Amino acid sequence: MNSQIRFAGLAVSAAMAFSTVANAAGFEKSIVWGGKSGGFAGIAAPYIEGADALYFNPAGLVASKPGHSLSFNISPTSASFKGPINNQNTEVTSESKLLTPVSLIYGNSLSEDLGFGVGFFVSGGANANFPSISFPSSTYTPDVKTDLQIFEASAGVGYRASEDLKLGLAWRVVMAQADLSFVSRVSATSLANAKLTGLKDTQALAFKAGAQYKLDESTDLSLTFRSEVNFEAKGKVQVTGFSSLGGGGTTGAEQDATARTTFPMAINLGGIHRLSEEWNLLAEYGWTQYSRIGEIVVDSAAFSTTGNKTRLTTDWRDQHNARVAAEYVAPWPIRFGYGYTSTVTNADYARASFTPPGPAHTLTVGTGQDFSFGEGSEQSFRFDAAFEYTTTTGDVSGKAASGTTGVGQDTRNGTYSTTAYVAHLGLSYLF
Repeated sequence: MNSQIRFAGLAVSAAMAFSTVANAAGFEKSIVWGGKSGGFAGIAAPYIEGADALYFNPAGLVASKPGHSLSFNISPTSASFKGPINNQNTEVTSESKLLTPVSLIYGNSLSEDLGFGVGFFVSGGANANFPSISFPSSTYTPDVKTDLQIFEASAGVGYRASEDLKLGLAWRVVMAQADLSFVSRVSATSLANAKLTGLKDTQALAFKAGAQYKLDESTDLSLTFRSEVNFEAKGKVQVTGFSSLGGGGTTGAEQDATARTTFPMAINLGGIHRLSEEWNLLAEYGWTQYSRIGEIVVDSAAFSTTGNKTRLTTDWRDQHNARVAAEYVAPWPIRFGYGYTSTVTNADYARASFTPPGPAHTLTVGTGQDFSFGEGSEQSFRFDAAFEYTTTTGDVSGKAASGTTGVGQDTRNGTYSTTAYVAHLGLSYLF
């Protein structure tokens, strides 16, 4: 049992790894929410103004004219994961669950040179639930699960430094909570199911900085920087040992656990070019320093290792995001875009509840409209909507035979994939 608990520590480490990854790499949700930006494959930083700028680029908190703005966004998301888990490398599909990332933000342009914003929003998350995985000959059917939510409360300020340059800075309080369950292999037939519950952490030393620069009458550029966040999430862990040869499971006592990892910094460069009165073209490149995470460390008395500590080598790669989009300006504009996300997950450590070890592709389409209270009124509503389809696939072969042990022993041969369908809806009130 001790050896099973020791090796199950790898699963707990991997669980916490995903809780960070879900925001930027694991199941990469490159478009968390945004009724307008969703139609542009997530591009917003070059043109955004008003309340939503607090999240995308705080420089945009200085709007074109003084006034208040209140925005609400919701993005109903249906995502499914697929991949092999048991020793026979049987590919299984997760349960489908509807998630609803939201944002509520208030912005105020005090003058032509100064603005501020405060708000609360979901900035990441994932739900991959594989209940009762079958291991032939065993009566114990473990659950494999990732249930993660990441929230942020933020306050920021924007300042117009010159006629062509706006700067912004936002303070971020980042909150994460998760319940996770993973299978870890001790030998070809001896396994353990590690359940990590009630993981929570809040970090207040985070910020985002941004700039918007008007290159000429037709082109605007943007640059944003998101600081690194170090997590120490505390929760409980319980381990059940079982054998693929037969019998049920043996469950150990629930113990305290602390998982330590890093949500790395990110830099984005974007631009919008007004090709004509009818067409706008947009592009954005983003880099996230995931190579910063070489291993995940978990402390718990449940582990029989020296110092009650276990480590998991991840060997992630930096993430690169490339997005392009266009808008046909009409009474009801037509927006469409494409996003590419590079492979971050190392194929040597692939899991069905992680993002697959392959690139992600995102297609979007959207529109929007302003509704005024009357001619000359300073009050108006804006409604935006977009639809997103994202898919990721990674094939793993030759990494692990049935029941293989050693580094990466929990990687199964087969195809790993995720698919997400999202409706991005946004409503803004300008007054």
